[in-house]
Amino acid sequence: MGINNKIIKVEHVLCEGSFGSGKYYGYNNKKIISLVKISTKKNIYGIGESLVGIYSPELFEINTKYLSKFLVGKNAEEGLQEITDLQKNKFFINSGLIKSILSAIEMSLIDIISKEEQLSISNTIKKLYKLKAVQHDVNIYSSAGSINSTLGDLKKDINRSKLLDINKIKIRLNINKNNQKKIEYIKNNINGFSIDLITNSFERNNKEKKLIQFIDSLRNIKNLLWVEEPLPLDDLLKFKILKNKFKSIKFSYGENFNTYLDFLSLLELYKFDYINPDISHLTISELIKLCKYIENKNLKEKIILHCWGGSINMNVSLHIASIFHKAIKMVEFPIAQFSLNEEYISDCEIKNSHVKINPDNIGNPSYLIENYTGDKVKKKSAFKFE
Repeated sequence: MGINNKIIKVEHVLCEGSFGSGKYYGYNNKKIISLVKISTKKNIYGIGESLVGIYSPELFEINTKYLSKFLVGKNAEEGLQEITDLQKNKFFINSGLIKSILSAIEMSLIDIISKEEQLSISNTIKKLYKLKAVQHDVNIYSSAGSINSTLGDLKKDINRSKLLDINKIKIRLNINKNNQKKIEYIKNNINGFSIDLITNSFERNNKEKKLIQFIDSLRNIKNLLWVEEPLPLDDLLKFKILKNKFKSIKFSYGENFNTYLDFLSLLELYKFDYINPDISHLTISELIKLCKYIENKNLKEKIILHCWGGSINMNVSLHIASIFHKAIKMVEFPIAQFSLNEEYISDCEIKNSHVKINPDNIGNPSYLIENYTGDKVKKKSAFKFE
């Protein structure tokens, strides 16, 4: 594959779009997407997405430049091997910021190979990793419901989800407020819903007594799918107590993690019902390893892919899920108004909460590259914690 098509340039690309009308915690009314663009000698380029740039565009740029020296002069397959070799350094590249950028680089290299071979992303992954998977439509849930939203905002989110023919949604709630009207409305107006407490970013949800009261109020809701991120990382050891107390409620966790071992711990030690890796944070090669582990062990615990980024992340997530339907239960499909995602959402063929993957679509869509805004976005749109 592309033996003589050498990499000539690795660039960081920062894109900024209008987002959520300023109602989403941590954002004003803009959101950054951070991409790696890899160009080759034969004028084929690939794009991949990293979670890192939304928090620190500066560190994303610095570390992308650092990693580029391992790739220039190699072809895409050699670049994938370089990523595998770099991750052997468990003291430095096993987790964290560098690993997240490697995820984008890996995505970009797979995109290049997809274009070289004239294959879809899913068929390229099948070929690269020697998978005998049969492709399926992908089960999705819509994701919106800001923690700062009003009941009126929530109604709009549910209406949009239904218009897209998605009958499951994830919302975010502040447990310190009276959410009775919101919960009553959502349980009566959509087939299934989950609640994300985002405790690692929204510290006001880190009150144990309030948390217990809130989860206790959910016990008898039949269409509650799961509760996500109920505890911050520092309190994760308390999860076993929570799980034993609320055996009828399912829980998920993991968007903060980006190593294979992290997710094995969530599955085997903590016994979460679902785990939430994000391929803009965990490398695809490790996600495949994780999927194979779940399938080989025939675990009832499944992956629900986290995706709160741009259309590159969405596209690759859906393609991977289409060939690992036994391990990946669902994919998060963000529907919050975000200018950089609207074209991709309108292109998706959705029916009854399933996305049809077109095997004739080659590579990643180039929508975000066309909205490149460069260094101007650095200081004003990064995610802000309390």
